[in-house]
Amino acid sequence: MHYGSVNDDGEECSVRLTVQGSDEHTERISFIIDTGSTGSMVLPPEIVDRLSLTPSMDEYVRVTQADGSSDRHGLYVAHVMWHGRRKQVEVVAFGPAPLIGMGLLRGSNLSVDAAPGGLVAITELLTLTGA
Repeated sequence: MHYGSVNDDGEECSVRLTVQGSDEHTERISFIIDTGSTGSMVLPPEIVDRLSLTPSMDEYVRVTQADGSSDRHGLYVAHVMWHGRRKQVEVVAFGPAPLIGMGLLRGSNLSVDAAPGGLVAITELLTLTGA
């Protein structure tokens, strides 16, 4: 389970995650939760450099923003501790703030107390087999 909070303005939700780079260096990073993003993770280029992330096989991805503009940005590989397990994720090097999107949240329940300082909880969805 991952816990975070709603900011004091009640406008954005965040959660802290441990991200591991290619040289085994790890950092605890505060991510804004962006449910409008289909990707897994966005990190500013300076954090990508600091973690020495390895370029993905695709190297670049086209990112389309809410205003309809689009650009190509570097695509990298990182590992994140997610629901108690180390998970490989693709990271887009872009923008000023770390973001997680629906790609990472897939298979999870996101609960938000939508008020300034409210609790954010992300829990793993468990599926029943043989039912």
